[in-house]
Amino acid sequence: MDEGQCYYNETIAFFYNRSQKYLATEWNPISKLVMGLGITVCIFIMLANLLVMVAIYINRRFHFPIYYLMANLAAADFFAGLAYFYLMFNTGPNTRRLTVSTWLLRQGLIDTSLTASVANLLAIAIERHITVFRMQLHTRMSNRRVVVVIVIIWTMSIIMGAIPSVGWNCICAIDTCSNMAPLYSNSYLGFWAIFNLVTFVVMVVLYAHIFMYVRQRTMRMSRHSSGQRRNRDTMMSLLKTTVIVLGAFIVCWTPGLVLLLLDVVCSNCNVLTYEKFFLLLAEFNSAMNPIIYSYRDKEMSITFKQILCCQRQENVNGTAEGSDRSASSINHTVLSGMHHKDHSVV
Repeated sequence: MDEGQCYYNETIAFFYNRSQKYLATEWNPISKLVMGLGITVCIFIMLANLLVMVAIYINRRFHFPIYYLMANLAAADFFAGLAYFYLMFNTGPNTRRLTVSTWLLRQGLIDTSLTASVANLLAIAIERHITVFRMQLHTRMSNRRVVVVIVIIWTMSIIMGAIPSVGWNCICAIDTCSNMAPLYSNSYLGFWAIFNLVTFVVMVVLYAHIFMYVRQRTMRMSRHSSGQRRNRDTMMSLLKTTVIVLGAFIVCWTPGLVLLLLDVVCSNCNVLTYEKFFLLLAEFNSAMNPIIYSYRDKEMSITFKQILCCQRQENVNGTAEGSDRSASSINHTVLSGMHHKDHSVV
């Protein structure tokens, strides 16, 4: 192979053969079953996350920045469902029919969805950090700023997903190709995996800082005033929900990212053996958040049922208005209670 030579006109089989990655030639019963299950999961992912977005839109109880960011996380998971759906129809023997550009598109869609999810989780972690340290139930960030944050998230995600297509690949440096992603360069996969893992660590540190602060403040308050138990529980419930969402994401994605790093740094590691299992684990994560919300947030669960039962919109709005008043009342109680206790402590 000539150094610096580019292989844009080569087949996908050429790259797979060089990386020694298996490329199926025909469908067998197991691969058909896997494809069928994968498509079913993708449809569930898209419908479940669409349900979350609709619930947040119609229920005014959720018209706060934290829920807008959760809706955007649901949009990222919906996009992941689309990306996996496209992957299901372009995997197995169908991979052979892909061109270099369509293969890069297939992988770029998955990269974009992951980056959007990670960026959303980081934005949620920062929002919770700000609100808890200001002793607020919801941040006072304007809707315009929330929109700006969402635009930045998707702009960054699209750029990250498009980087290999615009040049950071191994098509013109064939000796640097990855085994797991035969058209991706090892340097890009290493950067991408480390970037996401470092972001995970940052989010874990943020939430650990939040819980340490809340614990210390609760202990200080308990010495001077009994307070209302609901004041603390209202703030902690939403915080715990976001931590569970983050925890599920880290558990599902960390093994795959570590596998990517092993593919880069360990030439003797048989990473291809575990690749499909970890990809499936990552796919399931996109279906988890709606399930978590339905168990952790009673209001969200009620709204889900109203949508699924096709109740009239005025009933949903009525519930929303009542719960909005309740939320505002709790918010006022929390804020006034916290500030009162602040003065008693000082």
